[in-house]
Amino acid sequence: MRYVWPHRKFLYPAVICIFLMVVTYSASIGSILPVLKVLVEDEGLHGSVNKYIAEDRFGCTFITYNSARDREVRDIEDRTAQIRRPKPDSPLYEASLRGGDFIVALNGTPLKALDLFKELASSEQESLEITYRSADGEWREPVQVQVPPLTQKTALARSVIGMIPGGQSKQERMRTLLVILGLLIVVVVVGNAARFMAEYLTVIINTLSILDMRRHMYTHVLRLPLDRFSDNTSDTMSRFVQDTNDIFRGLNNFFQIFVTEPFKAIGPITIAFLLDWQFTLFLLLGTPLAAILFRKIGKMVRRANRRMLVQFGQMLSRLESTLNGMRVVKAYMRENYERRRLFQVDRIILKQQARMGMLEALSSPVIETGAFLIGAAVIYFIANRMLDESGDTGVARFVTLLVCMGAIFDPVRKLSNVYPKLQRANAAAERIFELIDSESEYDQDAGKPDLPTICNSIEFDQVTFRYPKADRPAVSEVSLSVRKNEIIALVGPNGSGKTTLLSLLPRFYNPTAGRILIDGLDIRDISIRSLRKHFGLITQESVIFPDSVRANIAYGRPDASDEEIKAAARRAFAEEFILQLPDGYDTVLGEHGATLSGGQRQRLAIARAILRDAPILIFDEATSQVDPESEMKIQQALETILENRTAFIIAHRYATISGADRIVVMDEGKIVAVGAHKQLLESCPLYRRLYETQFRNEEG
Repeated sequence: MRYVWPHRKFLYPAVICIFLMVVTYSASIGSILPVLKVLVEDEGLHGSVNKYIAEDRFGCTFITYNSARDREVRDIEDRTAQIRRPKPDSPLYEASLRGGDFIVALNGTPLKALDLFKELASSEQESLEITYRSADGEWREPVQVQVPPLTQKTALARSVIGMIPGGQSKQERMRTLLVILGLLIVVVVVGNAARFMAEYLTVIINTLSILDMRRHMYTHVLRLPLDRFSDNTSDTMSRFVQDTNDIFRGLNNFFQIFVTEPFKAIGPITIAFLLDWQFTLFLLLGTPLAAILFRKIGKMVRRANRRMLVQFGQMLSRLESTLNGMRVVKAYMRENYERRRLFQVDRIILKQQARMGMLEALSSPVIETGAFLIGAAVIYFIANRMLDESGDTGVARFVTLLVCMGAIFDPVRKLSNVYPKLQRANAAAERIFELIDSESEYDQDAGKPDLPTICNSIEFDQVTFRYPKADRPAVSEVSLSVRKNEIIALVGPNGSGKTTLLSLLPRFYNPTAGRILIDGLDIRDISIRSLRKHFGLITQESVIFPDSVRANIAYGRPDASDEEIKAAARRAFAEEFILQLPDGYDTVLGEHGATLSGGQRQRLAIARAILRDAPILIFDEATSQVDPESEMKIQQALETILENRTAFIIAHRYATISGADRIVVMDEGKIVAVGAHKQLLESCPLYRRLYETQFRNEEG
């Protein structure tokens, strides 16, 4: 909800629309009773309301005597009002009338039930003379009965019913029906308009919430330590795509069904409770069982979906590696192998999807079967009362109760379908918040001082580093002192720890043991942001972003002027090919700079470092061969950027080695020799072997 709440300007009207939709839905369900009263019952709508007011006013229940249904009583005509269940404080009970007595006249005027109910409901006299006969038909002396005042709710009911035309003839009933249907049409139109607005607003809320979540995730991911991306980049991408989509669908289901449907059931439950509270309580007995079933199935769905989302990350990883290496796949004709590799992951995903599908398919039939069993018992219960000789449940009431039962079970059925989907979203949310709540590399920097800009010395003091899950250190007990403006070339076999050692300088990783000092300050005691401002970085694989040439050069200094950007490009010998691009500096480069050659990409990376103008440079020289002209220009650009700068260069070319002040030879994570070129040729067998295999031909 922390991503939903900021958009409460949409949430408030959405809640109002949901409330209006629920009210109109309840009103449409409640309208069934008056419609049926008009169509199928003799007393009609007005007679039914008059009966309700009379019962409430005089504290008893009335029925209309029917000799075919009830026990036949001598000399009692059909449609005579009969008293049932008078309360002890009822004016009728106080006047000695009891359950089963028949009221045959009011103030000396014989009245049938409908007319009697109307008089009792509308009478403004203080007392009425009631002529009645006992339950066995014996005449009793007329009695005076006090007339209680109308309560607020009965007065309201009387006022409302007075606005609707009444009568018992066909034409009068049809006129009443038209008025009710007209009101119902208005209610339905308003309800559906509210439903449209509620669903539209919830989609806006959910879209904005997911957008905020992705932004928060991306901001946090950019602050995570580099080791977070060493082996699970595809899983992180899956969380951005698949997991957020699951949450979006879950939020839609939450607002449109999980919140709305229970409220929609409140109206039918209230109507059913007013009509027959015993029936309603019996009907609600299945609710706890349904809740237990929802919870059980939901847990299993959540676990299965979490496993499936992990496999989606694996699938993305295999797809990415295959598509990036498509030339190799085709060259070695390994299409079938790659297909089988991906199908292995697909089968695991299929297994989890099938399990979730089974659980989701199971929940609704189980709930509906249970609802039918309860419904069948309820129908039997109501029908038994209706057909009982002393029953007083009319057809309209019976049908309305059945409709209410369906309206109560319908939200339960929908919830049984949507609850597993919410658990899918819950599993996705767990993975996303696991990422968001992970500690960023800046969290540990609170209160740490900035690094001054002098940088007279850099010292590696017994530095050791081991990658997570590695069985041996990548760098072991390295000690090295570097002076200001000194150029250090690092050489060694692949895997000797050169790149790892230099990755410790800007704190991409923290040493497992030992320390790195800049001007005597341990870099772990310095804020990361101020530390990294002192570094320019050129990686072995020149990183080019899918943006304009101008933006790529200014990546380290986004506030640089156009003239500064162009000056950096000229110093890196990059402007000559930039101006040949379709839009010059505004040309948008393809993904990974695929439209540029390797030498052009490296010159852009050098221009970026020149513009950054940091006092310390880390240059991991590209191993790929470039044409002689590009290599010459790269060397010229490198000479430009190395002026008055401390530099660490992972060297793969003799020209780079020859320009270094010192050469550091590394093997198996350790420094085995340090010195000048000629000195190392004489004293270091490993350097001599590297020179003979990698550099000698180039020198010649």
